[in-house]
Amino acid sequence: MPKRGDKADYVQMSDYNDAVWQCLRLYLPPGTRLTSVYRSDEHQLAVIVERAKARGYKFSGPPTLSNPSTWLDAWRLASTRRDPIAKPGSSQHRLAKAYDLTGPDLAAIEAAIKKAAADGRIVLAPARPHWNNPRREGHCVHVEILGGSIDFEPFDFA
Repeated sequence: MPKRGDKADYVQMSDYNDAVWQCLRLYLPPGTRLTSVYRSDEHQLAVIVERAKARGYKFSGPPTLSNPSTWLDAWRLASTRRDPIAKPGSSQHRLAKAYDLTGPDLAAIEAAIKKAAADGRIVLAPARPHWNNPRREGHCVHVEILGGSIDFEPFDFA
């Protein structure tokens, strides 16, 4: 199971995500770890809560997905330019299209992702305004992948 710091992260993914991972992993430098793929909205909120509490945020009551006013200020504190986090309901992790990779050399990981895309092994989601794909976020490289090719047989999300 991949680890980040002293905490083990459970990486939840489908057979499809595993196939994409197999397309990409041959390009990645030694020591690269996959730390996140699928993340439910509930898990996304838990990450926000954890980050906000680590920065000293005090919740007045339990945060709930159904009431953004219970977590929106915490999200504003937790999501930084250097280490952004999407609001629940807007993360590409909830669609299992986002992969977070960490390791000793983030620049090498980013270059490997670009090489895998250039070689046609993975299909990157288009970049958005002010958002490159892949991009470094905190201590990881976040990449959004739409499909891949194993043994030159293309596949994509159905």
